[in-house]
Amino acid sequence: MAETPRGTIAVSAARVGRADLGEGTATIDDDVLTIMARPSGAERMLRIPIPAIDGLAIDGDDVVVSVRDGRQVAMTSGDAARLHQDIAARCFVLPELTRTLRTFGSRRGRRGRRPNAAADQQRFFAPFVDARRVASKSPSPAETIAAFESAALTRALEDALRRFAVERFGQNGPARRALEAELVDSSEPLQAALRALAERASEARARTDEIRAWRSWALSLRDVFEAADRVWAALDVALDVAHVSASRVPPAHP
Repeated sequence: MAETPRGTIAVSAARVGRADLGEGTATIDDDVLTIMARPSGAERMLRIPIPAIDGLAIDGDDVVVSVRDGRQVAMTSGDAARLHQDIAARCFVLPELTRTLRTFGSRRGRRGRRPNAAADQQRFFAPFVDARRVASKSPSPAETIAAFESAALTRALEDALRRFAVERFGQNGPARRALEAELVDSSEPLQAALRALAERASEARARTDEIRAWRSWALSLRDVFEAADRVWAALDVALDVAHVSASRVPPAHP
């Protein structure tokens, strides 16, 4: 999601359940929502860790935060839209998707036995990288989820595998079909991760105020990138073998 400015926002009333804390301020940082209230002239500070927030809703001038321990914290503000947006920007955050990958963007992801290994790797990862770039600029959780549309990613994967086979055995029907079948089999962990992502996406779209549903989707998305990393290692080996075979076997009729 796109970056949202942070700051301190005035609240005319803050409540924890039925307990009225009075007016005060709300400050949203990367890790914590801090409410500074002044009941009867005294100061009272309520700190809610961002990971403990499971739900977020806005109703007119009220922003309601559901906390993992069962509490509901309501804040009334003349700037409720901004307050809701600032909290959402801290809660609906994409996980790190590529930093821990072993093959993506590294020489370890390319065995180097065929001249187009780097191009193959880039083509395989391109749909996922493009989706991540679009998602980083998306203004809402729904649009972020849409950027990683599972069906589109699955079609891109299938197209890449088909093209890999055609480029090596375009006129050799049996060899082409055998290679494509092998690549499809090797990609099954990624296909399974994409199916799980579609399920989590449906749940997250149906429960847009539930941050827990978003986080479940985000974890599933991270699983997709990790599965892509593992699958590419297997595909790379198969493509190396196919490169050698294609240079030795005379073309056959489809």
